[in-house]
Amino acid sequence: MTIGAAGLTVYSIADYLRYNQERQERSIELGQRAGIHVAEALDATLFEIAGRAREYAAEIADIDSEAGLLESIERESRRFALVSGVTVAFEPGAFAGKERYAPFFNKARGEFQFVEDTYDYRSRKLETAQWYTRVVESRQAQWSAPYYAEAAETMVVDYGVPVADEQGRVTGVVDYTISLSDFTRIVDSLSVGEAGYGFTYDPNGTILSHPNPIYLLENVFRLTDGKDEAILRAMREDAEGVVAYNSTYTYKYSWFFFRELESTGWKSVLVFAEDDLLGASHAGRRKIIHIGMGIGTLLLALLAFVQGIDGFSRVELWRMVVLSSLVICGNIVLIWYLNLTTDFSRFDGDVERIVNESILNKYTDQYDDELHKLVNARYHKVPTGIFIESYELSSFEASLIGKLWMKYPKDLYESAPPAFYFPDVSARETRGLVSDKLSEVEYEDYVLVTWRFRVTAEQDFSYRQFPFEQNDIRLDVLYPDFSKNILLAPDLDSYAILNPSVKPGMNPNITVPSSETIASFFALRTMEFKSTFGGDRLVKTHPMLSFNMVVKRIYLNPFIANMIPILIVALIMFVMLYVSSNQEDGRSGLTTMNVIQSSAGFLFILLLAHVNERNRIETPEIAYIELFYFSMYLYITLQTLALATMFRGLDWKLFRYEDNLILKLSFWPMLLTIWYVFTLARFY
Repeated sequence: MTIGAAGLTVYSIADYLRYNQERQERSIELGQRAGIHVAEALDATLFEIAGRAREYAAEIADIDSEAGLLESIERESRRFALVSGVTVAFEPGAFAGKERYAPFFNKARGEFQFVEDTYDYRSRKLETAQWYTRVVESRQAQWSAPYYAEAAETMVVDYGVPVADEQGRVTGVVDYTISLSDFTRIVDSLSVGEAGYGFTYDPNGTILSHPNPIYLLENVFRLTDGKDEAILRAMREDAEGVVAYNSTYTYKYSWFFFRELESTGWKSVLVFAEDDLLGASHAGRRKIIHIGMGIGTLLLALLAFVQGIDGFSRVELWRMVVLSSLVICGNIVLIWYLNLTTDFSRFDGDVERIVNESILNKYTDQYDDELHKLVNARYHKVPTGIFIESYELSSFEASLIGKLWMKYPKDLYESAPPAFYFPDVSARETRGLVSDKLSEVEYEDYVLVTWRFRVTAEQDFSYRQFPFEQNDIRLDVLYPDFSKNILLAPDLDSYAILNPSVKPGMNPNITVPSSETIASFFALRTMEFKSTFGGDRLVKTHPMLSFNMVVKRIYLNPFIANMIPILIVALIMFVMLYVSSNQEDGRSGLTTMNVIQSSAGFLFILLLAHVNERNRIETPEIAYIELFYFSMYLYITLQTLALATMFRGLDWKLFRYEDNLILKLSFWPMLLTIWYVFTLARFY
């Protein structure tokens, strides 16, 4: 038996380690593929820009009119999505006799800006002029260091190519400007994973792109949080590699995949949480449960082996009972712990967390295609953000207070005024929704409209695992008029970090006595209506913005309120069983009527606690904690029958052996085994 238990334990541990190793290797393989994909995609784009810049520099030499030059620059600026504008700067007298001439087309503004009116781009003393001076001095095409472009009014990098005349003299520079914020969006669109992100840095360590703008132009080699010297050396010296560290951005142990770009010498980096690439899995949690089973079995087998095979004394039997009870308790607690530390919302295959633009675009493109097939139209996307300031929970409702804002396109404002509604507002609450418009701020392309709201929304909570359950609070938002084809999309740009574990869109000081929020995220779902709502078009389904908060119950209060009475009753029952005897003179005054009266008292205490808890959670399901009550009802009934039968003089071997020792020894192991089976059935 000991050998078998040892074999089971070793196999369980080896199986778990092998599973983790395989997931790690597979994660690294997927991460490396993703890193190569991102690097190759960036290289292809940057090589294309560099190649076109050299071609365009040759074309510039043949343009001699100012109107023709400006038209050409504007056309060239719109060629690449990544390029925010093109500048053509000339040496003194090189174009139309002008002393200085450097037109830059700002694609974001749709207008020309003239660099010479802002600063002397030929000055070798100005860092902001090095995009020009270094190219002229070296007579070589090159990428600039990042800097703040006064004309573009943003952080940029440039690719400059010298313009030469027929005699080979440098007459100017063609410069392609890339905004670091645009570069960040390109890297983000190529990245994959939920808690992962991508960024780039130049050979000096200057961060060129990052999802959090505060890191732009910081030196990655000086941001040592979570990185030791070996990691920093690899990032500095190796052309490509993989390192692991505790990320201060994802707040998770993460893999760091980096690869040098052939086009620029920069390094592109993808960072993924350790389990992000392969997704969440129940298998690892279950394998830990198997290890607990194996170790428990091994401990019992070792104790039996140490005590010998020639039979057990009474003391040794009680020692075995105590140890087996502790082993079963340990396995129950292990399952509770695994349940409390696991975010089960990550296992929900029906809901994908929107944590970057690429996931968002996947859904909006899909909805656009579906709408185009039906009515030959596209959705108007309205970036919408939510910030929850506080919330409270009842059995199947959540009351939330917060802010909601929309970046409302100006061309929609008159035909479809900004509005929203929550489809899941409580039918029982007389004031299910209260909202007040706080402000309207006009920007170039949109109007920022902000509301403050208080809503009580119905929730599909489950209490099957109470008091260790996890539920998602879901706040669904729709535009009221479906005929306007307005899609409320998450305003990802308004959140510094979208990692769900950082709880974006939530007040960090929220305190809810009964619950703890462990994650928050946006999702897009489809809601079925199958109604015309009085119009001329049947609305079968409509996409809906959903803000989700993952909530785990703080289990201590309900656990104490329920388990303490159960354990006290079980302890008194055991004492009553322990002092019982099949000999009338050894019963310490215990009679059949005493047993029946005590059992009735136990049942009354437990029934009162059970009904009180049942009324409080108001669930149609059988909660996990109720299984403990049901087991005690059964146990009280069986023990009462057994003792009454024994006291009535029934001469069974079960009662005769060592004065009812079998029932006494089996009390705790049997009860705990029942609880363990219930726990496995609910949490495995």
